[in-house]
This record gives sequence, C-alpha cells and structure tokens, in this order.
Amino acid sequence: MNQLKRKEVAFFGKITAGITHEIKNVLAIIQQSSGLMEDILDLTENGAFPHKDKFIKSMDRIRGQIQRGIDITTRLNRFAHSPDHCPASLDLNEVTEQMVLLASRFARLKNVVLESSPLDPPLIIRSDPVSFEMALFESIEILLNEIDSGGKITLSSRNINDNFVVGVSYEHTVLPEEESLAKISSTGSWESLQEIMTYLGGAAKMLDQTPEILLYFPESMDG
Repeated sequence: MNQLKRKEVAFFGKITAGITHEIKNVLAIIQQSSGLMEDILDLTENGAFPHKDKFIKSMDRIRGQIQRGIDITTRLNRFAHSPDHCPASLDLNEVTEQMVLLASRFARLKNVVLESSPLDPPLIIRSDPVSFEMALFESIEILLNEIDSGGKITLSSRNINDNFVVGVSYEHTVLPEEESLAKISSTGSWESLQEIMTYLGGAAKMLDQTPEILLYFPESMDG
C-alpha cells in the first residue's frame, strides 16, 4: 500500500473512531435516562400507573438495544483503529470474532448465519490489520455471492502444520453447484483476494467439496 493510500485509510479510521466515541456518549445518556425511568417505575405502586407492565417490557427492549448498540460501536471503534499500526500483532480469534459482527448485516440480507469458532489458546501473528480484515471480508463476500439463501458461514482459526490458517466455510442442506464454485477462481473477487494475500505474504485456497476458503498467513509478514 503506497504512502498516500495509507494516509487516506488512516484518515477514514481516525474520523470513524471519533464518531464512534460520540455515538457511545449518546448511548450512555440514553442508558442513564432509561435507568432513571426504570427506578421511577419501581417506586410506583401497583395500579397507580396504567399499563405499567407494558412500559417495563418496552424498557427491557430499550436496554437490550442499547447494549447491542454499545457492542457494535465498540467493535467499530476497534476496527477504526486498525490502521494505527502496521504491521501489528493480531490474535486470529479476536479478529475473526470482530469480523463476524462487522459483516453480519451482509449475511443477514441472504438469511445466512455468520459466526466464528475460536480456538484456545490464541493464535498470534504479525500482519497488516486492514489488509487482514479485507481478506476475511472478501472471502465472506465470495461465498455470499454464490448463495441463494439460508445456511451458515463459519470463520475458524487454526494451526495446520505450523501454518496460521483462517477457514471461511459454508454449511447448508443445499450447497452451491460444483460448477459455480469452480468458476470462483476466475472471478475478479478471487483475484482481488489473491492480491491481498500476496501482499500479506500468504495464499488463499478453495476447497470445493466443503465449500471452504482457506487463508494461509505467515507468522510475520515482514520476515
């Protein structure tokens, strides 16, 4: 990545990080206000407040959505800080979990469940955070483009013969046609993925029968 492009990425990251802090402040105020409203409801005698049960249920939904908003903005803030250091130490488990949250909406549009399957202990590599995340997202999109609807995509980190690998696999009762999967290697998306992986010092492979994309990463992209 040339110097100008890196500055552009850093600029977008910095602005996004700042905005996520502002959104978290808004959510914190809503959280405090809803907590005060719940306290007032608790002090209200039964029968003195019409539809009290409905208000309590509504407050429960608000509280749940506030927590969801906090989780999303926390992940987005972490993502926005990705360009801060390059290369950087990355935990494959943490990054795959983060990508599941960031890319979940794209999966939901096709009624696909997106999840991660982290391993214990952590798998740590030294790589470019932005390009690493791009490789994961590109792999998810490649599979989504071959899916009609339904099923599950799982991101799983692993160590295969001392190689650091992230698998992006698809499960469904009805799988894409073999011909469709075979054509992936000739698409622009696959070429883009290979370009990213070459920059990171790794490689991408497609397992047709699963189907699964395996992303191979070196322990350190700078050596």
